[in-house]
Amino acid sequence: MADHVRGSMRDRIFDSVETSKGLRVTKQLVSVILPAFRAAPVVVESIGKIRSAMKNEKIEIIVVDDGSDDDTSSKARIAGADQVIELRENRGKGAAVRAGVAVARGSYVVFTDIDLAYEPSQILNVIHGLDAGADLVIGSRRHSASQEATSEGLARKWGSRIFSRLTAVLVPIPHSDTQCGLKGFTSAAAKRIFAQGKIDGFAFDVEVLFVAQKLSMTISEIPVSLEYVEQSTVKFVPQAIRMLYDVLRIRTWSILGRYTDSPSKLG
Repeated sequence: MADHVRGSMRDRIFDSVETSKGLRVTKQLVSVILPAFRAAPVVVESIGKIRSAMKNEKIEIIVVDDGSDDDTSSKARIAGADQVIELRENRGKGAAVRAGVAVARGSYVVFTDIDLAYEPSQILNVIHGLDAGADLVIGSRRHSASQEATSEGLARKWGSRIFSRLTAVLVPIPHSDTQCGLKGFTSAAAKRIFAQGKIDGFAFDVEVLFVAQKLSMTISEIPVSLEYVEQSTVKFVPQAIRMLYDVLRIRTWSILGRYTDSPSKLG
């Protein structure tokens, strides 16, 4: 069963980064994966901000271009990404993150959104949690210490609530926020989890947590601060429908035994 870091420990992890600015958080190499689709307008700035926020750490930045029809990949290379992976077609965030995990060389693997809705210094909070012994550290917008710089749009707010409640029924996992775009893993945990990954779209986060729970991994939740980048309703609605469909697939595959709970069976 997943071991949750209780509020006091979560807060200590969160606060420790605030009081250790300028100091190296870990000696480990950290792979930062940025799944990107049509991200040419932001990729250069995002890479620069991550390097600045993590200037004391050993990092590699992996940009996974998820079938963009703009110059996301070329701009990522110009900006100094350590690896740029180009998928031939737009498959979805889950597929992009899996592709990044497959080439990651770090002892820790973190993914975050290319638009940096989560200010990149928060990656250090994730690293603290991993250094403290967690297999998986997830940001939680529902944490009592989390902060929002802008309000969540109405469609997104209600869609998120409905999705969370349906997910809790279909795929019981003890986490109130499955979809936070800031997550980190030890390399060993990432390989075990993503070896079983089947979902290409946004619901892959649910699959990640479900598989981690089956593998009895230690999962820590930390607070986040974020600035919402609002999507249009036209994009949000079909995404929500696909996410619910994918959650149903996770449920079905679980019943059929497609996910293993034994690390020894993963090879």
